[in-house]
Amino acid sequence: MDKTELVLRPMVDNGVRPDKMICNSMIHGYSTLGRWKEAGKVFREMTSRGLIPDIFTWNSFMGSLCKHGRSKEAAEIFFSMAAKGHKPNIVSYILLLRVYANEGRFADMMSLLNLMEGDGIVANCQIFTILIDAYAKQGMIDEAMLVLTDMRGQGLSPDVFTYSALLSALCRMGRLADAMDKFTQMIGTGVQPNTVVYHSLVQGLCTHGDLAKAKELVSKMMNKGIARPNIALFSSIMASLCNEGRVMDAHHIFDLVTDIGEKPNIIMFTTLIDGYCLVGKMDKACGVLDAMVSAGIEPNVVTYSTLVSGYCKSGRIDNGLILFRDMLRTAAAKKMFREIIESRIIGMGNIGNKYKNSLQSTNFSMESVDALDLADEPCHGSVLPLNDVDKCLFPALTNIELGDDATAVFRASA
Repeated sequence: MDKTELVLRPMVDNGVRPDKMICNSMIHGYSTLGRWKEAGKVFREMTSRGLIPDIFTWNSFMGSLCKHGRSKEAAEIFFSMAAKGHKPNIVSYILLLRVYANEGRFADMMSLLNLMEGDGIVANCQIFTILIDAYAKQGMIDEAMLVLTDMRGQGLSPDVFTYSALLSALCRMGRLADAMDKFTQMIGTGVQPNTVVYHSLVQGLCTHGDLAKAKELVSKMMNKGIARPNIALFSSIMASLCNEGRVMDAHHIFDLVTDIGEKPNIIMFTTLIDGYCLVGKMDKACGVLDAMVSAGIEPNVVTYSTLVSGYCKSGRIDNGLILFRDMLRTAAAKKMFREIIESRIIGMGNIGNKYKNSLQSTNFSMESVDALDLADEPCHGSVLPLNDVDKCLFPALTNIELGDDATAVFRASA
C-alpha cells in the first residue's frame, strides 16, 4: 500500500482523482492490512463524490471494522448499503451476525436474521453454526440444540465446526455423556473430528476425572495420525485444577502425560509443585522437586521461588532459607537476585549507588550477597515493597526489619 500511495500522490496533486476501480482496490488493500481508519477515509471520500463501492468493497471494509471491534461502525455501513444502491449478500449478513454473536447481542441477531429472510437470503450451515456457537458460549445449550434441530429441519447437515461448538460447550458444562453422544453421532454421519474436537473432549474428560476415557481418546488420535494434545494443553488443565485446590487430580493428569509417552517439562513440574504449595503439602512439593531433578530437568528460579514462598506461608522459614541458598548456586538465580537487589536500591541515593557498585564489581558469589548489609549506613527509614519470597530471604541476609504492612524498613544504624 505504501507504493500505491506514492503513485497516487502525484496523481492527486495534478488534479486527477482516483476512479471507482482504484478506490475499491485501495479500500480492499487497507482493509486486508487492518488499516480500517485509512480504508474509512477513502470510503467516505469515494461516497462523497458519488462513487458507489461494489459489494466486494463493502464487505471488505465491514470485515476490517468487525475484526477491530468496531461493531457500531460496521452496522452503520451494513444498513447504508441499500441506501447506496447495494443489497447486502450472505457474506454481509455473516460478518455482522458474527459480531453480534461475539458480543452476546441475541436480540440484534434475531432482528438481523429476520431481515435476511425478508431479503430472500436462505441461511446456510455457517450461519447456523454462528448461532449455535453464540448460544453455546453463553451456556444456553438447550437453545443451541433447538437451532441444531432447526438446521436439520431445513435440510442442512452440521459440519465439524458446528459439532466443535456444541462439544466444547458440553464439556465446559460437565455434560460429558452428552458430549460423547454427539461425538459418536458426528462420526456416524461421516463428519471426521478435527484436533479442536479431540482437544475439547480430552480437556473435559481430564477436568472431570475420567482419565481412562481421556487416554483412550488420545490413543484414537494417534492411530488416526492426528497430533495428540501437547504439553501446553495438559499444563493448562493442571493449573486450573491446582487453582481449585484439586492438586491430586492435577497429579493424575501429570501421570497421564507420562502414560501416553510424553515427557513432562519444567512448566508441568513447577505447576504441580505450586499446587502442593497452595494446599500446604510441602513434603509432597519437595517430592515433585526430587522427581524433577531425577528426570534430568534443572529447577529454575520460578520453581525455587514457588517452593520458598510455600515454605514461608507454611511458617517453615528455615527450610525456605536453606532452599533459597541452594537456589543461589544456579546462574539464573544469581542474575535474578542481582536484579532484585538493584531494584530495591533504586531511589536510595548515595547508599544505593554504593550497593550497586558493589554488585557490579563482583561475580555475585554467595559471599558477596552475605556481605551486603543494607543497615550499615543511615537511610532515613526508606520503605520499599517486598513480595513473599523477599520477606523470607531479606531479613536473614540483610538485617532488614519487616513492618506489618509487608514492607521493609531500612533503619539507620546507631
